[in-house]
Amino acid sequence: MSDSRVDEPISVVCARTKNFGLPITGYLSATAFDKHLQCLVGVVYGESRGRFRDGAWIRTSPVERQWEHECYRLFRTSNGSTYVVCDWLAQDLGPRFTRH
Repeated sequence: MSDSRVDEPISVVCARTKNFGLPITGYLSATAFDKHLQCLVGVVYGESRGRFRDGAWIRTSPVERQWEHECYRLFRTSNGSTYVVCDWLAQDLGPRFTRH
């Protein structure tokens, strides 16, 4: 049986080794911030609540708080989830989205 994290981007692998001092709901790669909905869109890995498989594209609930921890951006959403942004989407998705 293979390790499901083999296909994780290196940015996610590195982030998962950090102790953020609180439970992390998931690690996001290829992330963008939706300014209209005030949420994150990205590829999730290590989602702790069992809602999404590794590598799935997700949209979070609205972001309520954000902060930095050791060069990582963490986001708390309205449903109490905490996501670590491991990397931002490289391409421009238009005026609705930004790299926060």
